[in-house]
Amino acid sequence: MADGLLTKQLSFDLLKPLITSPITSGLNVAVIGPPGVGKSTFCQNLLVDAYKAGLKCIYVVTGNPIQTVKDQLTQLGLSFSPRQEPIIFVDMYSWLLGERTTERYQVDNTSDLAALSVVISGAAEAMGEHAFLMFDSLSALPAYNTEELCTRFVKSHLARMKKHGNVGIYNVEQGIHKESFYNEIRASFDTVIEMKLLETEDDITRMIRVYSHRGTHTSKWFKFLITPERTIKIT
Repeated sequence: MADGLLTKQLSFDLLKPLITSPITSGLNVAVIGPPGVGKSTFCQNLLVDAYKAGLKCIYVVTGNPIQTVKDQLTQLGLSFSPRQEPIIFVDMYSWLLGERTTERYQVDNTSDLAALSVVISGAAEAMGEHAFLMFDSLSALPAYNTEELCTRFVKSHLARMKKHGNVGIYNVEQGIHKESFYNEIRASFDTVIEMKLLETEDDITRMIRVYSHRGTHTSKWFKFLITPERTIKIT
């Protein structure tokens, strides 16, 4: 798939209120926010859009059983069957249960970042150039490694993503890492999206903004809603 076609297809209607320029090959996006704000749902919507646009997709799963994730994506319009697997999954969850996965790609020990790199690279090579990757979430890595090692892994991984023209979106939990880790994330990614929750006595409002995009910074926050169908609306 040519870069021009990739740029044309990946308009990402969901991002249009936030980012006016097109999403091009080699762009990697970090989504930072507190637990429960909707990061995974937001990223899953983008992954479904990428798949429907014709990109091959990889989903790195760290926090839920693969079947749960498939059920969530089915709700968003994807179809899974023995003959049709629209997404390659990298299973980083089953090992926590002491189980083997039925997926082709599994990470048996999250503390082994070298092995993780090999597995993700293998999945990416199977997909070829210009794939879409969702990593949910990077915050699983510092639980088993130093944050310094994790930032090195991220930088090396993103370099390979750019080399192959892949587009990636990565969740990061807010409030559980050192500030230096978040600074490294903000400096390493082309685009950083931030989310927050505003709580009142009667309601909780989800907010979203683009902290940075290709070197430019913005301060405007938008409201975003998660519908009962798990789609996203930004106003």
